[in-house]
Amino acid sequence: MKKFCVNCGVEESESTPIIKGLCPRCYIEIKGLVTRPRSVEIGYCRICGGVRVHGKWIYVQSLEELKDVIEDFFIELLKPSEEFTLEDIDVTFTPYEDSPAAINILGKLEEVKISHTVMVMVSWRASLCPLCKKIVGGSHSAVIQLRYVNADREIEDFVNSIAKEFEKWIKEVKPVKNGYDIQLLDASLTKRIVEAAKRKWRAVKVVESHGDVKRTSSGQRVSRLYVSIRILNFKAGDYIIISGIPYTVESFDGTWLVLRDGSGNISKVHFADLSRNLSKYRIGKR
Repeated sequence: MKKFCVNCGVEESESTPIIKGLCPRCYIEIKGLVTRPRSVEIGYCRICGGVRVHGKWIYVQSLEELKDVIEDFFIELLKPSEEFTLEDIDVTFTPYEDSPAAINILGKLEEVKISHTVMVMVSWRASLCPLCKKIVGGSHSAVIQLRYVNADREIEDFVNSIAKEFEKWIKEVKPVKNGYDIQLLDASLTKRIVEAAKRKWRAVKVVESHGDVKRTSSGQRVSRLYVSIRILNFKAGDYIIISGIPYTVESFDGTWLVLRDGSGNISKVHFADLSRNLSKYRIGKR
């Protein structure tokens, strides 16, 4: 016996199954595919354009990245009905302007492919993200103290790549003797910069410390993170002193340092031992 839609009377067929007594069209009209809010509020930074969703700030570099963030935001909000499998959505919206967002829902109603659009009002609320607050306030929470043995193109390229990748989070890159001080607005990024240095050079010594302790208006003690990254990029001909003994570098492969003392004796030192026992070094050619 054929089934019929109790609402419109259409007869069941292969392309029109009857679901809970309704055809797909009537099911969508009466029951709906998803439960959704009528309106949502999204915070955004009026300086950098970052967005705050689900209590977390996300920084975007383009409208395409913003669209991805908004679609992920709505996927978490939409609750599919029991008979509907949500596969994907496509959201059309006006960035940073209060307006309805058109959410095109793609999926299956039982075995029937469905594409259906629902509307949700989006209210955008402007504020300052934590990073831009620090920029406006002139504050930074961490300092990368990047030091090297030899200034070369690799060092220059590394600093330029860091400055480009973390541009929004860097307050200042300050050249100093044998290195750079990189002031960061977000202390958590120090780990990524350390890992980048370790990938580029095997011989890297890292030391963390805290300083500039102060109290906030609420009485909480806060401090600034200092991360020393010492790149031991020795080259043949460098003159160094280890435990009071002068040596000339014969070669360095990133792991083993081959040294010659004043008597012409050759020795090898692992960079890990070198970083612990190096009291001072002077760069130059004999």
